[in-house]
Amino acid sequence: MILAAGRGRRLLPLSAGRPKPALPIAGVSLLARGVRALRAAGVGEIAVVTSPAHEAELREAACQEGPLTYLHQHEPRGTGHAALTARDFFGGEAGVVYLGDNLFTDPLGPLLAALAGADAVLAVKQVPDPRAYGVATVREGWLTGLHEKPAEPLSDLAACGVFAFQPHVLDEVARLEASERGEIEFPQALARVVAGGGRVRAVPLGGYWADAGTPHDLLTAGAHVLAGLSPRVDGEVEGSTLSGTVVVEAGAGVHGSHVTGPVWIGSGASVRGCVLGPNVSVGSGAVLEGATLRDSLIDEGARVLHPSRPLSHAVIGRRATVTAPTGDGVQLTLGDHSVLRV
Repeated sequence: MILAAGRGRRLLPLSAGRPKPALPIAGVSLLARGVRALRAAGVGEIAVVTSPAHEAELREAACQEGPLTYLHQHEPRGTGHAALTARDFFGGEAGVVYLGDNLFTDPLGPLLAALAGADAVLAVKQVPDPRAYGVATVREGWLTGLHEKPAEPLSDLAACGVFAFQPHVLDEVARLEASERGEIEFPQALARVVAGGGRVRAVPLGGYWADAGTPHDLLTAGAHVLAGLSPRVDGEVEGSTLSGTVVVEAGAGVHGSHVTGPVWIGSGASVRGCVLGPNVSVGSGAVLEGATLRDSLIDEGARVLHPSRPLSHAVIGRRATVTAPTGDGVQLTLGDHSVLRV
């Protein structure tokens, strides 16, 4: 079960028109990447839990990933509530809960295999400042406690956004009361399992893990995805220099430009007279002219036309336009919750 019903307030305004898991990195949505990771680990059937308002966007974001079941969570009342929404879907079998805005580079197969002989399994990762996460305490590979965003963490292990569980764990979820945030939170069911003498295995992750909850997180995750690409040119390159890992998809054109990888340029995109890279993702159908960009994510259909200054750490949404001012001063049209640094 992939959770995709949250409102994504920390990613506004990018998440104003679509849910976080529908956001793309190098042309592949977070949702699609989650589906691929679960299927690679051997998960047979996958349900996506979403709000009715966002189902269409999520279907589009995962349209290439084969059959998926879509379930509705009418109010975002937490990960535990979402799991109960999918109880009939699980049908009394062992299951997996995967947070749809997460990105993992480690394969999930070892985590699922660890469910044998355990009531549940969660992934943990050492982080520099665990206060922003659920913090796990572990002894000899087994969970001993789980504390949500503690002021004084007892360890540096963050609980990551994927859990595997035996069917009876949903009974513990059903007994949970709402947290201070007004949500039924699945990890607290794991804490109840441990308190009741059950066994929850904690599997450490060695690779990259991201909870892509903010634009900065999205850019960081994008850099890791781009670093794992293999160079490929299927589109048209004319009068340009490419160095490092550069992917130019079929139908894209790069003309009179200097591109330093890692860079991904989506199908139908047009890049003319630009200096790109490193760490730039250009969405399908985007148009870039006379621009210098690095460490940026340009979404599909966006236009960046002769900006007066180089752009760095920019996240530009679908069909947005960035261009130079035509008179004195900067001319702006910004939606709610936007951020501009001039």
